[in-house]
Amino acid sequence: MKGSVRLVDESISDNVKRFIGGYIDSVELLEILLLLRGSPGREWDPVSVSRELRSNPNSVTMRLNHLCTRGLLLMKESPSPLYFYKPKTEELDLVVKELAEAYRMRPTRVIEFIFSKQADMLRDFSDAFKFRKDDKNG
Repeated sequence: MKGSVRLVDESISDNVKRFIGGYIDSVELLEILLLLRGSPGREWDPVSVSRELRSNPNSVTMRLNHLCTRGLLLMKESPSPLYFYKPKTEELDLVVKELAEAYRMRPTRVIEFIFSKQADMLRDFSDAFKFRKDDKNG
């Protein structure tokens, strides 16, 4: 397994890895971000996004709101919320562009990196519950 993580590390830039680590927690979130980025100027409602990606509308709505709070999308209030790609900084826009290119060229590597990050978080969480021999309370 360590070998595959090393391959991931070699094929994805440090900027993209940091961005994934701080912003992307699922492939669905990545797909939503890249869908909206790929349609500049288009306003998307959650149902249209869920149809396009064949995903759950409730999950899509949650992830669209998450991307708004992270400064990657803007939401326009109308009878129903509409979302569009509008990063709050040029740096965010550039790293999303780099991520889109990495995902286009090496989708498996990007997905592996997202899942390896999740596996590390789960391992850290489970390690917090391990009993140690020197634990005086157990």
